[in-house]
Amino acid sequence: MTDLNFTTTQRLARLEAAQEMLGFLVAVRAEWISAERKKTQPDTTKIAQWEAEQTSFFDLEDDLRLDNLDAIEQVIATYGPVARRLFKSR
Repeated sequence: MTDLNFTTTQRLARLEAAQEMLGFLVAVRAEWISAERKKTQPDTTKIAQWEAEQTSFFDLEDDLRLDNLDAIEQVIATYGPVARRLFKSR
């Protein structure tokens, strides 16, 4: 979706959407980790997986740049459906 005709405001809105989406996914993983740790016998494999996913989301968010619309749109396309599904299930 590379569109050099996007205004700075439009690019910023897409960047913020991608950042908020990743932030939401990090928060969901934190909830899952917390709930799992409270169990009598926590599944450490799940916790490790979710912690790795959190790190991946943090890294993706940290790497996003206003001048890289392709990366922003890739995050939205990849994680948007996942975030929407999780949000609706709450």
